[in-house]
Amino acid sequence: MSYISGGQLRHRVQVFTPSSSVDSYGQRSQTLTPGPTVYAEVRAAGAAEATYGDGAAMRTLYQIRTRWRSGTNAGIDATSVLDYRGTRIQVTSIVREREEEDVMLIDGVVIQ
Repeated sequence: MSYISGGQLRHRVQVFTPSSSVDSYGQRSQTLTPGPTVYAEVRAAGAAEATYGDGAAMRTLYQIRTRWRSGTNAGIDATSVLDYRGTRIQVTSIVREREEEDVMLIDGVVIQ
């Protein structure tokens, strides 16, 4: 069985849960509700150029590894936003590395 050692979990990541509401004018607004802070290993996984209409923008990709928490997963799901040192990261996928392991692998992209 593979585990993450305590030394690898040297970064603090704040978990936010998004919720949206519609005002009386029909405008949708999104708010982020703070959740737990988890210890994780955070690595920049790369960058990619994305084309939007007439322009282009760089997307920074992150890979985050933390401990899998049975039942709750620390409140992290595919809609979560993570805050790492002031950088907001939108979760794009969550994978349990292997069924017998306690490691959660999270991929995300920087949003601002």
